[in-house]
Amino acid sequence: MALNAQIELTKNKSALPEVRLSSPPGTAVLALLVAVVSYVAAMLGHAMVLSSRGVSVLWPACACLVSVMLLVPRKTWPVLIPAGLAGFTVHDLQFGFTAWTIALLILADTLEILIICLGLEYYFDGVPRLNSSRALAKYCFFAVLLGPFVSGFVVAIAVPGSYFVNWRIWFFSQALAFLTLTPAILSWATANYGSWFHGSLQSKVEAATLIASVAILGYFVLLAPWETMPSALTYAFVPFLLWAALRFGSMGVSTSMLVISALAIGGAIRGHGPFAGPEHFHNVLSLQLFLMFAAISFMVLAALAEERKRDQRALSNVSRKLIEAHEEERTRIARELHDDINQRIALIAVNLETLKRQLPASDGHTRDRIEEAKEHIVDLGNDIQALSHRLHSSKLEILGLVKASAGFCREVSQQRNVEIVFQSEGVPNEMPQEIALCLFRVLQEALQNAIKHSGARKFDVFLKCPSNEVQLHVHDSGVGFNPEQIVEAHGLGLTSMKERLTLVGGQLLIDSRPQVGTQICASVPLSSSAKNATAKDPSAQVASKT
Repeated sequence: MALNAQIELTKNKSALPEVRLSSPPGTAVLALLVAVVSYVAAMLGHAMVLSSRGVSVLWPACACLVSVMLLVPRKTWPVLIPAGLAGFTVHDLQFGFTAWTIALLILADTLEILIICLGLEYYFDGVPRLNSSRALAKYCFFAVLLGPFVSGFVVAIAVPGSYFVNWRIWFFSQALAFLTLTPAILSWATANYGSWFHGSLQSKVEAATLIASVAILGYFVLLAPWETMPSALTYAFVPFLLWAALRFGSMGVSTSMLVISALAIGGAIRGHGPFAGPEHFHNVLSLQLFLMFAAISFMVLAALAEERKRDQRALSNVSRKLIEAHEEERTRIARELHDDINQRIALIAVNLETLKRQLPASDGHTRDRIEEAKEHIVDLGNDIQALSHRLHSSKLEILGLVKASAGFCREVSQQRNVEIVFQSEGVPNEMPQEIALCLFRVLQEALQNAIKHSGARKFDVFLKCPSNEVQLHVHDSGVGFNPEQIVEAHGLGLTSMKERLTLVGGQLLIDSRPQVGTQICASVPLSSSAKNATAKDPSAQVASKT
């Protein structure tokens, strides 16, 4: 049987995958799968009943069906909803429900599914992503509150017994499922949603360690047949849920809560754990409230953590663009100084020399004044050329970081009449341009600040490449300072160095004490490929004293 049920993943406006079915047979196959999954989910929910009153802690059927519908185009809903309801109906018939009861249950399920799906589709551009407090609030309003709240009034009529008790049982079992199961399914099904399985090996190991730790702890706290189990041990999950929220976002929290929920429900069914007792009906509410409050609290924390990460990335992008614009402007000014203004100054010096030669030898005073003016013009031209090189060092692009840094130290030493000892060891000739430029700018800023504020006359600059990173050290034996006071003063030079290093994954360390001296250390990770490009000639290791 040829099943042309191809599923292609394309990105919609929100950059999330959208499932498109390529043919009617594919839609039919999906509908059949939805019916089977709905039936199995209903059976699973029935297995979580804790008392003779039919109290299920978590009812996963509607949550699974809504998850599928949110992952497929809306045009397939008229096919999937009846398929899912058919699976529910088979389950209800199997357990002997009357036709009237089944009709009311199907009506309640339909209301709940439509309220949740239509509300979430209206407010979310694609699959809901619970990575912000606003998105989480919208999702909880429709999926956790409004849908179960409205449908519960219909179910309370269908089931014999207290109307309020029936409504409460339905509401909490549905709300808990939409709070834990649906977010986990949506995050697992969308590869671009921070999936653990698309990260680095370290991330995968960390995720596996987290889930394994939660499962092991859950077994001993919630499932193991201890004679006495203090309920306070449930607080032991807090560090692991913090870990999940801060490192893996809402996906980590929802997955961890699913593990905890399964173990807690399993323990309660077997009469083990802190939620077991002689009257299961009263323990169900305690278990549901524990799971719901834990899930909500840590999902809010996860959303806030992801918001913070996005804000940090946005600020990083702004800083990167500002620094790039800064470098472009420095390059433009350097080019103007070198190609235009410096040439004009040189022309003025030539004209002054020509004018001096045209004057009679007897007019010595005027000739001396012209010579003096020409020397000032030449000095001004040299200063402008040096400024041009500081703004944009062509040596850095042509000769590399080591020679450009050595040349800069030599020029500053001559201009400021100070001693600068520059050394380099094992630094690659070739490295990413952004890293070379970053370290060169840090060297400029650190060395100029040291000369200006330290009061010292000798400075040490050391470039080295231990292991897999490039390090820059600038040391002086001057008056020193209190780094905390400098940070509080929001110095632009220090801020600029930190921002540049942050953009390339580097760090800035400052070791300084009054009257002892200062050492500034900048370190940037370097890829192994760049490190292997280190040349073996003597120019790769430079030691110059200027």
